[in-house]
Amino acid sequence: MKKGYFSVGAAVLLSLGLFTSQALAQDFCNATHSGTSVKETVNKTGTIGNVGYELWGEQGDQSATFYSDGSMYCEFNGNKDYLCRSGMSYDCTQTYDQLGHLYADFSVKISGTSNINYSYIGIYGWTRDPLIEWYIVDSWGSQYRPGDWVGEQKIGRMTIDGAEYDVYKNHRRAFSIDGDDKDFDQFFSIRVNQRNCGTIDITAHFDAWASKGLQLGKMYEAKILGEAGNNDGPNATGKFDFNYAKVYVDNSGTPKSSTSTNPTSSASTPTSSASNKQATANLPGTIQMESFETNGGDEVTIYGDVVGEVKPNAYLEWTVDVANTGIYNFEVLAARADDQERKSQISLLVDGVTVGSVSVLTDTSWNDLHYKAFGGTTSTSIPSGVHTLRVLFNDGYVNVDNIKFAVDGNSQNTPPTSSASVPASSGSITPTSNGSEDNQEPEAIGNIRISQFGMELQVFDMQGRNLGRVSVAAGASLEEILFAKFRRSGVYLVKQGNQLTKVRVTR
Repeated sequence: MKKGYFSVGAAVLLSLGLFTSQALAQDFCNATHSGTSVKETVNKTGTIGNVGYELWGEQGDQSATFYSDGSMYCEFNGNKDYLCRSGMSYDCTQTYDQLGHLYADFSVKISGTSNINYSYIGIYGWTRDPLIEWYIVDSWGSQYRPGDWVGEQKIGRMTIDGAEYDVYKNHRRAFSIDGDDKDFDQFFSIRVNQRNCGTIDITAHFDAWASKGLQLGKMYEAKILGEAGNNDGPNATGKFDFNYAKVYVDNSGTPKSSTSTNPTSSASTPTSSASNKQATANLPGTIQMESFETNGGDEVTIYGDVVGEVKPNAYLEWTVDVANTGIYNFEVLAARADDQERKSQISLLVDGVTVGSVSVLTDTSWNDLHYKAFGGTTSTSIPSGVHTLRVLFNDGYVNVDNIKFAVDGNSQNTPPTSSASVPASSGSITPTSNGSEDNQEPEAIGNIRISQFGMELQVFDMQGRNLGRVSVAAGASLEEILFAKFRRSGVYLVKQGNQLTKVRVTR
């Protein structure tokens, strides 16, 4: 989001097509850094070779090593916002179609992440006339995929370069390449299925945006980006190792697909469909951990009927047959003992989209006498049919016996019965009440039922903006959790499945 570096030399080389797609001939997912390098530890823009770069961080310790081949190693600790980017800069005299057909090859290894509540990994840039900030997001270092909260207007789900992306438009008045306190629009393409290595057809996104009336101006930059932060305070931490990163022009017309390169990271999400596979598990039902179909990176060990020695970002997958469309409750039977009090968070993904998560708390033993049920409720409805279920161990350090799924009878196939409507294409909520928030008493809209093992809830403000998610343990006070998370009094809309409740928080 910060001002980038301008390199006329790099722009000329790129406009002449001297950066070609030769990288496609090699397996860049497993590439290593090469060329000369420079390490930056303070906010700075610069060039190395023909590559422009930028490091920027707010309230933390940050560094980035940039290489003349375009790759970079980015590390941040305790930041409120952090970004590193590398690629091409322009002089704002040409539109994207005048520059030629733009592509980017990237590969990133994500590790050591914690306390990140937003993250964008992909391609980034600005244009002038009009002033536009744009993102093409293929991956993220946060627990959750960037969702509808990124934009005021959801243009819709589009197939771009062979993959599905959600496209958004947003208006801001903030810092820009033309200084602070400027009005500009933001365009986003956010990939439905996360991947950490591949070729992005940048021009295909620009053309798709234009078909929906999202017009870019004259190009200022196109750079591969790693960005992460935490809106709640300066404590985002992690490492983004872009072992390969290159933005280039290729006018040869050779077809390229954004799905042609399979992910190599154990934290990446599946790109293949499960529809033609035979199911290895059923929902509702109990899935035994040792019966997994796919083991991400051989980073778990089977001990009889449990899995253990789980490494951070390891995952297990099953092809599952979902009998009923709806919201599901789930329980993970697990044990852990850790004198360092490291957390163990487990996320559930269906066809690459995160649908729920749960934290396994520190206990005193790993043995079977200390296995406990930790659970929650899926944040979205899971459609019936055959899908890929991934259990992702974000932090490791846990033994797991099984996971049970049960239909949430309180919400499954039940439309909202509220004065607030939930648009099918958006994660926002549009209240229809015309009353003043301060003069309204909280009104029950549906029922929020906190199960014996807790749950995860979506939270919106009274203008319908998605504020995020909160995890509620059994017996906890929802009002206290909302205040601890958002640090302000007022009325919130809390959503479980398709049921809504107004909750007033006073302090």
